[in-house]
Amino acid sequence: MEDFFKCKKISAYKKKMRLFSSPAWLLAAMPFFVIVLLLSGSVEAARADRYFVDYEGNTGYYVDVNSIELPSDHEVELDLYLVKLHSRYMYRYRAYFDTAEGSYEYRNAKVYNYETKKLMSGAAYVQERLSYGKNTMLQEVVEFAVGWKKSHIYKTQYGETWE
Repeated sequence: MEDFFKCKKISAYKKKMRLFSSPAWLLAAMPFFVIVLLLSGSVEAARADRYFVDYEGNTGYYVDVNSIELPSDHEVELDLYLVKLHSRYMYRYRAYFDTAEGSYEYRNAKVYNYETKKLMSGAAYVQERLSYGKNTMLQEVVEFAVGWKKSHIYKTQYGETWE
């Protein structure tokens, strides 16, 4: 009689194990894993660490320090935010600077309502390069970005060093 109950326990255990190892269970759990992956990616993408650089007139200049890239010793690429005080708009540009030429270009632009933080319009484009010669604000943005990157050499997310 004891062997009968032992067999019943083993067969119940096998049924449970078959349930968890079957493809049906994996298919049922797949939407949950996809949602978790999508949410974790969107949270990471939404993390902007904006630092105030300076202002000119009614416009404040901010840089997302997580977006600063230095492809070469004379190139700087970053997300630049311009906040217009009276219009209540925030403009986000993916900006490229060439310090050897003293030029810049915007590679895409998005306009947000500053109060609600809602996207109003956006466009991916590449404007032709313009000289920032006497524009001290853009020079300050570049100096801030290079200084930030150099002072945070060992503090990257993946443990990389910047040289």
